[in-house]
Amino acid sequence: MTNDTHLAVAIAAADTTTALALARASKHVATLVEYRLDLMGDFDLPRLLAESPLPAIITCRHPTQGGQFVGSERERRQVLRQAITLGAPFVDVEWEALPAFAETPHPQTRIIGSQHDFAGMIGDWASTGLRIREMGADIVKLVGTTQHSDDVLTPLSWLHGLNAPGIGIGMGAAGLASRILASRFRQAFLSFAAVGAGTAPGQIQAAELAQEFGWRNLAEANPLLVILAPDPVPWEVIESYRRALPAPSTATQPHIVPIPTASFGPGLFLALRLTRVHGILCLPGVERSPLLSAYGLDHMASAWRLDRPRPFPALAASSLDPATLMRFWFSSTPSA
Repeated sequence: MTNDTHLAVAIAAADTTTALALARASKHVATLVEYRLDLMGDFDLPRLLAESPLPAIITCRHPTQGGQFVGSERERRQVLRQAITLGAPFVDVEWEALPAFAETPHPQTRIIGSQHDFAGMIGDWASTGLRIREMGADIVKLVGTTQHSDDVLTPLSWLHGLNAPGIGIGMGAAGLASRILASRFRQAFLSFAAVGAGTAPGQIQAAELAQEFGWRNLAEANPLLVILAPDPVPWEVIESYRRALPAPSTATQPHIVPIPTASFGPGLFLALRLTRVHGILCLPGVERSPLLSAYGLDHMASAWRLDRPRPFPALAASSLDPATLMRFWFSSTPSA
């Protein structure tokens, strides 16, 4: 499946020169840049747009939506209107302000209509997203705050069901899977990463997401194999498994991606199923929920293969060396 999900770097810098330097430094890993004007001490909007090395998203966030703009609402909206007048490729507008922008012609600009929930997971994402799109958003962005790794099912299942571009994010450490795995979903427009100081809880540094996690490999990985790991990720362990992978071929492009998490429960499992994951390994330090048994997983095991009917073949914790795991994931007749 071909997927053009963007990796966008979110930049909060002291001034225009610093913001442009950070964007230039990210050009080799990112395809979009978001300039958070409300988090900048000073900005020259015409220069930002004229000199940006990547297509730009202009955001000037209201405090009720997690921003820090200190001027009046009239002044804030005037900044966004100026961005549209200057032909910014993308402008982020909170859902409350959408009616004031969507009816104004914006032939060079795509409006991102956004809604954030800093206390929970928004509620009904399907109806919320539909309402924002009907208000005139070209791209809908929904962002919730995760409390548990199971919460990533909400944004990823919403992305799975979309028939138009959208951005779905679970903020916080428990929501990392929503950022890492976004490119597996056809209508996911982008995933955000940090360069320098992050602009939202749970953002991964862009270079790390691109290089260590293998962002460019994720969309086309076949099979995709997930290692659930404690945070920080034990990269030496991950690389030992990657070195044991079968060589790529015309039919296969295997890739292992770690997901930092404290726990593995039904919500995360169902999210990984939607992500078309072939196999899962749960490293020591990640708690496995007994409720997984209801979904065909032996919660006492440490590795599972998902390309077979339930109950899914499982591998015990005593058999986690790389060679054994690869035989289990790739043999025609997996056995415990």
